Amino acid sequence: MSDRAQPAPESASGVAFGELAETLSRRRLIVVSGKGGVGRTTVAALLGAALADRGRSQGRRVLVATTGHDDRLAWMLGAERLEDQPREVSPGLWIQRLVPATCIEEYGALVTGRARLSHAVFGNKAVRRLMRAIPGLDDFAILGKAWHVACRARDFDTLIFDGPASGHLRLVLGVPRAIVDTVAEGPLTREAVAMVAALEDPEQTAAVLVGLPESWPLTELGELAGALRGELNIAVDALVINQMRPLLGGAEALGAVEGADPGLRIFADTVAAIEATGLSQRATVQAWLEAKREPSPPWLSVPWWPWGVDDPERLAELLAALREGRDLRELEEVRGVA
Repeated sequence: MSDRAQPAPESASGVAFGELAETLSRRRLIVVSGKGGVGRTTVAALLGAALADRGRSQGRRVLVATTGHDDRLAWMLGAERLEDQPREVSPGLWIQRLVPATCIEEYGALVTGRARLSHAVFGNKAVRRLMRAIPGLDDFAILGKAWHVACRARDFDTLIFDGPASGHLRLVLGVPRAIVDTVAEGPLTREAVAMVAALEDPEQTAAVLVGLPESWPLTELGELAGALRGELNIAVDALVINQMRPLLGGAEALGAVEGADPGLRIFADTVAAIEATGLSQRATVQAWLEAKREPSPPWLSVPWWPWGVDDPERLAELLAALREGRDLRELEEVRGVA
């Protein structure tokens, strides 16, 4: 597949996917977030596959890590399940589930230099229960693990963190700064200082925020972007507007067929409904963009995918459509749906 950026009909007022991928390929830590159910895991998988493809000839390594409890990320990228250690699923692409207990134990081994001692202490059930009672510790451990792998140890060239939902993201990303501001000088504070420096460096860290083309989700998306940039000084490289319905065309002509076969009428009604939703979504997005009082990060729209994205083949089809700017009608013709 060609990764050459081409202007996409869905992204004419925003950023083409190839251009976004090129920008993100220069980051070490990419945080993907959005409200639950908006498709942020799908976007993380798309970005992981795209960046791995781009860097394969240079031997670049990309890790997509998630805190999710299901295995959807693994299914989309060709594995059966996620594990708490990186697993290579295709050349240059790894996946992993970040588990707080494992992250804390690994941090203990890093500090003491003795993995067996860390396991004896932090692997103890009573100690784990105690650690879970400390506010923010799990969040700090997971974020610290992602930061360490991406920015300090640099085990991977890029780490895409399928992070917590937007309501929790500001808390998670704010924990290191809170530690710097409130905890006395010591090993934990020194770690937090280094984390804050990396998170606030736009050459190292950036967020990609995902939302739906509806008024309230778009409003929340804009507010989250403003909070990350204004309160936490974290760069936002793109807003992704997911599940945009296509403008298929021809709905009126189909609807005007008199005495049509009932099956054709159902098809015409379906096309008309999709078309109406697509037009409504575009009007909503346009109104949202016009109402913004401050410069917005670049935005990219991702088309609605009626076949779902639950395996590498479907993910590759959606990725190809984004790269080449093909609309859904062309894809239906290729697949023999239309």
